[in-house]
Amino acid sequence: MGTDEQQVDGRSVRWEAHKRERRAAIIQAAIELTEAHPPGTDIHVQLIAKQAGIGRPVVYRHFADRDDLDRAVQRQSLQMLNDHVFAPGIAEGGLREVIERGVLRYVQWAHEHRALHRFAMRELPGKIDNPVRNAIRGISVQLKPLLLEGGKVLGVELDEDDAAMVDLVAFGVVSEVVSAVRLWLARGEDRKPDPEPLAYRLAQLIWYQLDGMAATRGGKLNPELSLSDLAGLFPASEN
Repeated sequence: MGTDEQQVDGRSVRWEAHKRERRAAIIQAAIELTEAHPPGTDIHVQLIAKQAGIGRPVVYRHFADRDDLDRAVQRQSLQMLNDHVFAPGIAEGGLREVIERGVLRYVQWAHEHRALHRFAMRELPGKIDNPVRNAIRGISVQLKPLLLEGGKVLGVELDEDDAAMVDLVAFGVVSEVVSAVRLWLARGEDRKPDPEPLAYRLAQLIWYQLDGMAATRGGKLNPELSLSDLAGLFPASEN
């Protein structure tokens, strides 16, 4: 490669890096403003641009429209939530303890980031790219091998339909927790119960569902079942 080509290529690399940094700064500004305002507040693009230290037209050099920006903010917010729930230590202890820990982490994050949680769970226009459904589907995919392997450990016989339903069951379980937390947060600042008892009871619901499904297939869940052999199925557990 000649000197001129190297210079052009170097400028292209730097420009792409600059665009990624600018885009990330806009998303971060939107997140900061969302967190600083009451849940449901409409944050105008002009305010986001000011927070990011740029002009409003610059925002639309990096995002096609407001929906594109909102989807990017949702994806980043949901990634923050996912990183919190699946942070190191999630798979330590027995099966029931893992469920309770995961639900508690989610409820606490939603409680501490109420405005951001509300924004992250919004249904945005368009069916092609829906960050909320994509995130829930992603978690269900993460849980699928755990449920399949758990069935083997318990000696539960899964027929063809059971095996095909595992990710759908996981999707349903995650969705019901998300829906319950959304309704809980909508009760306002005087909502009851507190985060810890809410998380404990939601974890109970999950446990009863999984235990019931195992029982109808000749198995029984052991709350002390160690997940140490399955810890690799959790993406962040070894960090």
